[in-house]
Amino acid sequence: MCEVMRQPLICLGLGLLLAGCRAPSTDPAATSASAPASAAAAAPPAASEKGEPAVVESAPPLPSDAGSPAPVGGNWLKCYANFQPRTQPDTDVLRLGLMCGPSNGMRKATESRGSELSAAGKQREHRFKAEAGECYRIFAVAEPSVEDLDVEVFAPSGAKIAFDTSDDRWPIVKPDGPFCVFEAGEYRSVVRAQRGHGRYAIEIWRLH
Repeated sequence: MCEVMRQPLICLGLGLLLAGCRAPSTDPAATSASAPASAAAAAPPAASEKGEPAVVESAPPLPSDAGSPAPVGGNWLKCYANFQPRTQPDTDVLRLGLMCGPSNGMRKATESRGSELSAAGKQREHRFKAEAGECYRIFAVAEPSVEDLDVEVFAPSGAKIAFDTSDDRWPIVKPDGPFCVFEAGEYRSVVRAQRGHGRYAIEIWRLH
């Protein structure tokens, strides 16, 4: 009878042993090694040392006008971008002064002055008094018969301190901003026709 009962017990023990050999491993290292690589890629950003979630930086989108040059001289240049002289110097210089004077914080230092240049190379002087540290801008417009009108500014000492750089009949001194004086006294703005002859008008504005 003992022999009969011993055989089933042996068979049961062998069955349990084989089942244990086929059981999946519970080793943590083995489990982590078998994790797919895609799980790491899908994981959220790691927290920083302060416990805050890490921020994934990305390059900001480029503006639509990237690469376009910035305006030079700001409103000192933009104020006369759309100006076109007509045939009346007095009216034209008034328009030019109003376009560029008040918008840049300037006031008229002298009333409009007009004169005539009878031939190329002839010149006229317009004087104004200034205090040290003051800043000015001069506008002039000639009629169409004057192809190139020039304006130069001289200090009381006789030194030339400012001039226009354009090659047209409506010079601005200076084109990209005001000029400032460093000594008190009487200054001379000299107007000359490089090409042509005819009437012109001039205004002098001061920064306040």
